[in-house]
Amino acid sequence: MTIESSVYVYIVIKNKLYKGVKFKIFYFTIMIKKIILSLILAAAFVFAADPVTIEGRLTEIPGKMPSNDLYSYVYVFKYKVSKVVSGKLDAKEVLVGVYNPLIARGKVKDKMADKAKGNVGEFKAKAKHTLKLIPLEGNWDGAVEDEYFDDESPRYLAVEVNE
Repeated sequence: MTIESSVYVYIVIKNKLYKGVKFKIFYFTIMIKKIILSLILAAAFVFAADPVTIEGRLTEIPGKMPSNDLYSYVYVFKYKVSKVVSGKLDAKEVLVGVYNPLIARGKVKDKMADKAKGNVGEFKAKAKHTLKLIPLEGNWDGAVEDEYFDDESPRYLAVEVNE
């Protein structure tokens, strides 16, 4: 069943009001579709945002990390996964972005402080860490320093890194 309503469009051109074309909108059908789509998107966002906690070893630090003087960035490291503590992750290696890694975890004082928790003072190759990960996409829209441009693996953002 469709409820039909009419809407007139009024256009203002050079401070003159014109009555526009009459549009028919199938209001009920459109609203139901929008509600269903919104619920599906909200559910996908909620389930995709569940953090994954892993224990892993920082296998390498590619290139040189830029200083934090000019801009804030996320630097992508490669970790070898030794154990999935919580959540679901099937990969043996994972690409992890860390917000401003030259600043010790827990010492970040800007708007990203809630996504830079932990107790790691310095990131060093071969170090073992426990990381809480969320997808990088959708959680960071700034600069990303990523030397793994040929690797199509998903990127994660470490919101907490502990030794």
